[in-house]
Amino acid sequence: MTGCGRFFEGTAEEMHLALNKHLASLPDDTVVFPGHEYTRGNAKFAISVSQSEPVQQLLSFSDANPVTVGKYTIGHEKVAQKPHGFI
Repeated sequence: MTGCGRFFEGTAEEMHLALNKHLASLPDDTVVFPGHEYTRGNAKFAISVSQSEPVQQLLSFSDANPVTVGKYTIGHEKVAQKPHGFI
């Protein structure tokens, strides 16, 4: 997923806490089903910030698959976000 998209309610601080404290504290094998499709756009942004292997893999996956909605795990997110200082 590599991101959360826009949020329409609450503050940036509340979103940060929700993602980096509450969700990040869940077990790595916790399955997440995204509600909206932002994978490709998020991966393109992420690669401009970090060329880490997990980000390259996600970009390759999103380029090869027209539909990238699926299931991810908290562990996937921790690996994808760690190079950016998140989670």
